[in-house]
Amino acid sequence: MDKFIAADWLRVAGILVLGSIAWLGVRYVTGALRRVLVRGEVDSETERRRITLVRAVRYALGFVVVMIVVMLLLSEFGISIAPLLGAAGVAGVALGLAAQGLAKDFLRGFTLLLDNQLRVGDVVDVAGNSGTVEEVTLRHVRLREYDGTVHFVRTGEINTVTNHSYGRSFAVADAVVSAGADVERALEVLRVAAEDVAASPEFRHRITGASEVAGIERWEIDRLILRVRVPCDVHAQAAVRRELMARIKAGLDRESIPYPGHVPAPPPPAPPPSPQR
Repeated sequence: MDKFIAADWLRVAGILVLGSIAWLGVRYVTGALRRVLVRGEVDSETERRRITLVRAVRYALGFVVVMIVVMLLLSEFGISIAPLLGAAGVAGVALGLAAQGLAKDFLRGFTLLLDNQLRVGDVVDVAGNSGTVEEVTLRHVRLREYDGTVHFVRTGEINTVTNHSYGRSFAVADAVVSAGADVERALEVLRVAAEDVAASPEFRHRITGASEVAGIERWEIDRLILRVRVPCDVHAQAAVRRELMARIKAGLDRESIPYPGHVPAPPPPAPPPSPQR
């Protein structure tokens, strides 16, 4: 370090300046690429996929720029990289394992993007974690749960992807009624509830098709489980299901259909007959 002269420090400064320019260039190019790819009328799935790819490209190019800058700086300071990579002992083994894990992450991240297994905005289950995908890079996937909890999952740890946003999405609701209940009336309650949700101003723009009353899903000793599903936007799935369940509950009460833990109120007594004159 003492032998450094002004020219050496100028070269270091030049490397840092060029690295900064390269990084800004990466951001500009990927930003322009994103604007070009999402231009025009494209469906939401295509847009999410393109945005995910652009982010991954930005991350990969940024990583390359940083590595080149680091290697150039080490060379300027007279530090050889080869001995570091070939060093024996615990440090060498740790470095080798870290490099192996990094390569595994990058390869798996590339496969996830190439196969279009998940995209920004998808609701997924990966490596024991669930949530909405906020970011996908070659190194990790960032998920956010409904309560705001964020998970950073290494791509190398992802073996199975359960994607709830692929293709069609349904809000599924089960209604439990007593075994002796009038099934036809109960199914009619489910049908009306689904139609009311689809027609409501709050949800009608999130419904993607006609509802389907599946009928009796399961028959137990003292109860019947009835099922209905409503096709909807994946991001409204939970809200549509909650609204559907509320309307089903109100409908069962209104029609005095019994369900476990609830005894319908008896009908009001008939008025007494008017006195004869």
